[in-house]
Amino acid sequence: MSTPWVAIQRNPISGTGNRASLLLDLIHHLKQKGIRPRLFSNRDRMQDILNQQTIEDQPLCVVAAGGDGTVQDVINRYPDQKIAILPLGTENLLARYLGIQKSGQFVAEMISQGTTREIDLCQLDNRKFILMASIGFDAAVAMELARSRKGNISHLSYLKPIWKMLWSFPFEELQIITTDDEGEHETTAYHAIVVNIPAYGLNLNFAPAANDHDGLFDVILLRKKGIWTMIKYVCRVIRGTHLHSADVQKLQTPRIRIQSAQPVPIQTDGDATGFTPADIQIIPAAARFIIPCSMPTNDQ
Repeated sequence: MSTPWVAIQRNPISGTGNRASLLLDLIHHLKQKGIRPRLFSNRDRMQDILNQQTIEDQPLCVVAAGGDGTVQDVINRYPDQKIAILPLGTENLLARYLGIQKSGQFVAEMISQGTTREIDLCQLDNRKFILMASIGFDAAVAMELARSRKGNISHLSYLKPIWKMLWSFPFEELQIITTDDEGEHETTAYHAIVVNIPAYGLNLNFAPAANDHDGLFDVILLRKKGIWTMIKYVCRVIRGTHLHSADVQKLQTPRIRIQSAQPVPIQTDGDATGFTPADIQIIPAAARFIIPCSMPTNDQ
């Protein structure tokens, strides 16, 4: 019988510097548990190698060593693989939600135990993501940050693009079309947050009741426009009172289409993704993540 192994996809940016020690720690503890690690910086080369493996020679899992963007890339490249996360990014929202510590030893132990959880995926056109999408102001900030990013980012990296968007973002009305068993429903808003997993940057929680395996999005629509209004919305989200506002609407749907007269930026899982129009749908139980044994599975 061949030695069990894992493939580790390292983000070339977030997997450097001090964070490299976490990778070395993971490799060391995997070897101690009799699991052979194979580390890849070139994503295409890793994908080619895994595509050439027979069913018997597939890895125990693919490790996404990076931030939420790395996790998103892995779920698109390896839809049939179990996925583990070594959190090396700035936010690490999914890892935090799943209770995964920023520790190579912890992740090696988690992989050796092999507890898994099936989670719904989201799809925008042909691209899959897992946490959430937003259409509007914060997506414009993510797009501006992507244009200027050099190396690792921190929370301070967002200050300049936020300041720029505060003075230049044009609030464009969004046409929202949702689908359920009763047919299509239409409404409008100036900002839309499509939530699969209740985890958002800076500890903002737009949809605290969102369920990762119910086959539905929680959609939060902000119905008024303007920078001062947006600041008020953020304050309400921080206090947890936004869902009580008359100009905030919550919907649940397995599919949503968003369009606008002029293109509006979109971000998925914190990464700039494109512009409206957008057609987003849920794919039930489409991802399998290795989780700590203390984290509830879908059956609990």
